Amino acid sequence: MNVSSQPILRDKFKEMIQLLRRYLYHLEWPLPNEVRTKVSREVFNSQLPVNEAVNLEKLARTLTDEQLSKMMTLSPLKDHYTFRGKYYTVKEGKLRYQGSWEEVKITIKQILKIHGKKGYALLKALVEASQAHLDSIAARASEIYGDKLYPTHLIVEFRDRFDLAWEVGSKQQPRWAMPEEIKPVVIEVLSEFEARPVPRLSTEQAEREFLEVIRMDEDFRNYLKDLIANRLEETIEFGKQMSPTYLINYLQSLYGPTIFFDHLLSITQSYSICDSTVINKEGQKALNTGFNLALFGEPGTGKTFAAKDMILGNEDQGVPAHGLPGINRYCGGMTPAMFIAIGEAYVGRRFNFIVTEFNDWFKHKGMVEPLKLAMERGTIRYETKTYTVGPYRFASFFTVNYNTQVYEKGYEVTVRDPNFNAIEDRMLCRLHRLTKQKYQELSKSQRALILGELRAKMEQAYKIRDHLTLVYAIQTKDPLVAGSFYDKKIQITDEILKMLETTTNLVLEHLGQIKVIPFSMRLERRALQLASAMSLMNYFNTDSDIIPIDTLATKMAVQFFLEEAWIRSNEAFPIYHVMKKLAAPITEEKEIPTTPAKLTEPKPIEKKTEPKKPDEYTEEELPKGLQPIGFGMFRDTAGNIWDYRMGPDGKRLYSIRADKE
Repeated sequence: MNVSSQPILRDKFKEMIQLLRRYLYHLEWPLPNEVRTKVSREVFNSQLPVNEAVNLEKLARTLTDEQLSKMMTLSPLKDHYTFRGKYYTVKEGKLRYQGSWEEVKITIKQILKIHGKKGYALLKALVEASQAHLDSIAARASEIYGDKLYPTHLIVEFRDRFDLAWEVGSKQQPRWAMPEEIKPVVIEVLSEFEARPVPRLSTEQAEREFLEVIRMDEDFRNYLKDLIANRLEETIEFGKQMSPTYLINYLQSLYGPTIFFDHLLSITQSYSICDSTVINKEGQKALNTGFNLALFGEPGTGKTFAAKDMILGNEDQGVPAHGLPGINRYCGGMTPAMFIAIGEAYVGRRFNFIVTEFNDWFKHKGMVEPLKLAMERGTIRYETKTYTVGPYRFASFFTVNYNTQVYEKGYEVTVRDPNFNAIEDRMLCRLHRLTKQKYQELSKSQRALILGELRAKMEQAYKIRDHLTLVYAIQTKDPLVAGSFYDKKIQITDEILKMLETTTNLVLEHLGQIKVIPFSMRLERRALQLASAMSLMNYFNTDSDIIPIDTLATKMAVQFFLEEAWIRSNEAFPIYHVMKKLAAPITEEKEIPTTPAKLTEPKPIEKKTEPKKPDEYTEEELPKGLQPIGFGMFRDTAGNIWDYRMGPDGKRLYSIRADKE
């Protein structure tokens, strides 16, 4: 008999014994048998004893791979059973020298996703049993589940669909067993689940939801692992191009110069969810980037598409996901009471809840206060006659949309609760009005989606999503990237503070003599959060550990502030007149001397402005067909942004803006 001197790993050796006992247990029979005779003759040149039992452990220590393969071809059971070990796999009667544990892991996680705690209870019961009658397994599974569970259909599914449970024994006394070679990997996956800090939850709904939380955590982790293993350098290189300008160019190429802004808000909110620190010039913390987003307006204006489909993806329309993997919890069809119950499962975690038809959450009284606390990331406690939820602290965010009555001027919410404005005040809101231009852009983009014309352009979505995921992981100090990358802070600039101050003053000036300001102080804060979150797109463009608020992000945030103030005031001031004033250069106010006797004729300020360059154009020289995009800027048919500076004569000089800020 050929003896190999190569040492065999202990767990590999153990698995080989399991393999031999499944397919060639005849070798251990004390009486002579046909299988042992064939193995001796065809594999060992008749050197293997045929009239006595073979010690499989002793035999396994001497086997070569070639001998093992020949032995497997002689097994009468090779076509009837599978084997999915760490080192060996048998499928369709063929032995492969590679493991199947990764496949088994995926299967176990799929079961936990589909069947939740019931699936977990049955898996745990099967792992613990060697062979057992169904009644015994059901009793143990019920004990683990915490309620009566008789898993007749589920265990059959484990057998027929997942190959995780086998019927053994006689037909009169059938027993069930899990294949021994997969038990270690099943235990590993279940241990990962058990090792997580399982909170004490108030409701059965929260307990079930906790399994969904674990699944989403795993989705994010698997995506990030794959990114790091296969696309890290590519993502970093793309990150050097990525900026607010790049994203705006991409979105305008898809949807046009009007409705792109809705998608810009939606994707920017995904960047905001990392809740990065924003500091002032002195380095003191001013706020965090994270904000709740609300898109509201008339039905059929693209709200759900921007809030849900662009973030989660829509396979039917060929729209890839642009949002974070495993972080967005879609709440379609969920009641507010159910949300409050399951919200407890998200304690200590940062997720984003996407709620379409937000109106429906306020058909029942008493919802404003707990939802207001959720949006403030406060402590929630909710009581009914039959149960109590919490208290628990909610730390996640919302993306919502809801329908309103939109008039020629202003809008009216269709939510009857008079306190609903407290909810709106805690979100970054964007009104969808179906103007002629917006209708044309929506119609054009819908046709392009149907015809598949946007699919090639949307290839960039995968790079954008990878960039978003990596930045999120870095900013939240995920263990997979901690030490290789470091989180950065966003710094508020004088530019955005000056623009917001000027805009506020202009709005108040045009509102005239009013007793109550129609919008909250929180509006300025939302604008700062929007600009800060958008500036995270510059993470790989900035060598410093501080990212200053981007100039174009500043203009977009001020545009949001102005439009929202206009909407909240029922369009009580001429917005385009204010925008025109904002686009004009802001002159610095000179300090007036306090001593009248020394007043002199003011000397003209020496101009140090550069003369006109060859690639610059006056307004009269601009090419035809440019689309105005606000704040004095234009976009040409190639998607380039034409920005301006003030020339020596005080006139605007336009040039094409570079992609990088």
